[in-house]
Amino acid sequence: MDCINKEDQTSAEWRWCLVGNIVETHEFGEEHEIRYGNKQFRPGAKVFINLVYGGMGHENILVIGVPRHMKQYIEVVIRRKHVCNFRVQKVYKPAVLKLMSASEWDWWDNSDDTRASLEKSAEWMNAAAEDNLNM
Repeated sequence: MDCINKEDQTSAEWRWCLVGNIVETHEFGEEHEIRYGNKQFRPGAKVFINLVYGGMGHENILVIGVPRHMKQYIEVVIRRKHVCNFRVQKVYKPAVLKLMSASEWDWWDNSDDTRASLEKSAEWMNAAAEDNLNM
């Protein structure tokens, strides 16, 4: 992925980002209990995604979003299986851009190369999510 340095991040008016939504329901535990959303986020919540944890097929992803019981954005690592509807969008929200700039991880810029790279990632993530549903 194309990342930009911290100096350029603070001055960006917008940037490309991979976004998704928290799943409505998922099974939890040995009893296969149905849970809504995940521990941090409500079902359907929009999250901004960074793929810094590649490893074994991006099982864990870094996200920025508004948690269940707060109104401020947080940056947290969650399981990829709790996110669906991956897509690429421009991020304009000052609070999100500020958190991206303050992050210890590099987020993306607003170049066409970044957009193309993120679109490929979104296609792969959606295909992987479909494969998980069909298992």
